[in-house]
Amino acid sequence: MEKIIQDFESSNFWNFIGLELGEIKEGSVTLKLPIKKDFHNVKNTVHGGMYASILDTTMGFSARSLGYDAVTTLDMDIHFLGAVSKGTIHAVGNVIHQNRSTFLVEATLYDEDENRLAHSTGTFKVF
Repeated sequence: MEKIIQDFESSNFWNFIGLELGEIKEGSVTLKLPIKKDFHNVKNTVHGGMYASILDTTMGFSARSLGYDAVTTLDMDIHFLGAVSKGTIHAVGNVIHQNRSTFLVEATLYDEDENRLAHSTGTFKVF
């Protein structure tokens, strides 16, 4: 588990956007992201691409938490449910099905008041 945490926390992208590890359990991960003004779209709310980034990373991390060295996103679906402009958002991911080479993972993104901002599912290939 330590190697997986180190891989993510040393990632250039992880550090660029400022992701933080909240909680990690086998098959489940919580990531936090303090909102920066740089994340805002023309409506002064967090751009959907940031939602996608934290959801994808949360789901990939959740799959890797089961002991795999590498995973790659094959498919991802996002439902955008709400907007936020300040504070810290967090995503909770869970592996919901697996076979020998692919995992189905879900993640939900929340604001500080536990309002759902987005829900995502993804299929990940594991190596």
